[in-house]
Amino acid sequence: MANSRDLNVVAESKRRYGHVIDLDKSPMAIIEIIHNFRHLLDEVAGPDGTGGGPPGPPPPPAEIGNVTVLNLLLELKRDVQAIHDKHLVELKRDIQAIHDKIKA
Repeated sequence: MANSRDLNVVAESKRRYGHVIDLDKSPMAIIEIIHNFRHLLDEVAGPDGTGGGPPGPPPPPAEIGNVTVLNLLLELKRDVQAIHDKHLVELKRDIQAIHDKIKA
């Protein structure tokens, strides 16, 4: 069902391009119409079918089971351990370098 905004776009298009648009003769007419009126037609339809209105609520989050949570925790634990191990090796290397400088 057309609303008043849509009818205004149609009326203005008829005024500019005539009642019949021959796309073989004027293929760019449709592109001009889209460019000229897109901003009026792109609005999201509200609850009553007219443009605008606030967006609806977001969908509810997906349920996550205990197994998924535990698997994610194990993965996180492995990642933290890998970071710890990397930094521990670097720290030991730095301490050894300082120790070697002090002895020299």
